Amino acid sequence: MRFFVFAVLIFAHSCCIASETPQAIRGVWVPAPKYTKVMHSYQQIKNFVGLLDELNFNAIYLVSYAESKTIYKSKVLQKYTGKQPLDSTSLLQPYIGKYNSPTNDPVKDLIVLAHQKGIKVFFWYEYGFMGDIKEMTSNHPLLANNPKFLALGNDGKPANYHQKDYYFNAYHPEVQQYLLELIKEGISLYPDVDGIQGDDRLPAMPKNSGYDEFTVAKYKKEHAGSAPPNDFNNIAWVNWRLDILNDFAGKLYKSVKAQNKNVMVSFAPNPFPWSKENLMQDWPNWIKNKYCDLLVVQCYRYNADAYKATVTEANTIVKQNNPNQLFATGIILMEGGNIKMTPELLKQQVQINRSLGINNEVYFYNQALANDTIKTVFKEIYPQKAAFPKN
Repeated sequence: MRFFVFAVLIFAHSCCIASETPQAIRGVWVPAPKYTKVMHSYQQIKNFVGLLDELNFNAIYLVSYAESKTIYKSKVLQKYTGKQPLDSTSLLQPYIGKYNSPTNDPVKDLIVLAHQKGIKVFFWYEYGFMGDIKEMTSNHPLLANNPKFLALGNDGKPANYHQKDYYFNAYHPEVQQYLLELIKEGISLYPDVDGIQGDDRLPAMPKNSGYDEFTVAKYKKEHAGSAPPNDFNNIAWVNWRLDILNDFAGKLYKSVKAQNKNVMVSFAPNPFPWSKENLMQDWPNWIKNKYCDLLVVQCYRYNADAYKATVTEANTIVKQNNPNQLFATGIILMEGGNIKMTPELLKQQVQINRSLGINNEVYFYNQALANDTIKTVFKEIYPQKAAFPKN
């Protein structure tokens, strides 16, 4: 009798273990509304959330700041740009007139519908400190009212990465304050949002930056009147600027937590050390100092060997700097509107993650999930629901 009871208990325990919901991140980035129709109508939002539920995804990273506009109507942007009316600050402005729902607020609708399915929503501040992809002139909506926002390179021209991706001056406290206000506003308007995310532009700066009047004066004050080296690769000069950006990562984290301790702070930089050598992103410092609840490294590679090398290196750096860091890999599915990922490679990349003990992926971007072949792969690799790991 005792043996029978013991056997029943063992069987019940094993069933309980087998039925436990695993913890994992299965997220997807949703870019600006001109690239995807997700936010164009209430039905599109319902369809999208339904698709994620069907594929057992549990996180959405919604573009919330791009092209000097927010996904919601922003009084902060209105203040800094002087734009009227308030509608003109929104990325959804071209589509909002046709939007109809019980709330008439697509962002709120997405959060509510996602939460009903156990899916978290992050506000992804995509542009971060970047002002424009193509150019920065006095006609820029923010520069027109705030000319001191412009970052300058050692050539005296607007600071940029590879003659594109032109930046505001992240070393200037007023530019930093602008970003902090913008993020604070998003959390205030939507207190149920689960997190915020910066990527390879927040915090970030092109390496040739720092030659504007304010930053030069600050450097001189701290270096007995000496001007910054004209060589932007000078190690001491690089480290001085990195310290400012690293400090901002801390300010951002503390600002968010002071407002709502339950809102997660996530960063999605490029792999290290490339991120530091090109865009001044010293993310090992951020995780070491615990300025980051979730790190998503953009491991965008188009073959299995390159992906494995990139993820292995990132995973090693994470473990060295913060063994308890919640870490996910960013996987690219499509680029320029075209699907670049094959079913075989997608399976391989996820299997590489599992072999390294990584259970978390975020995909760029949502349009690929509508592809029947890609959907079939996700149904295979994510056969059951997963709970988003606790912060």
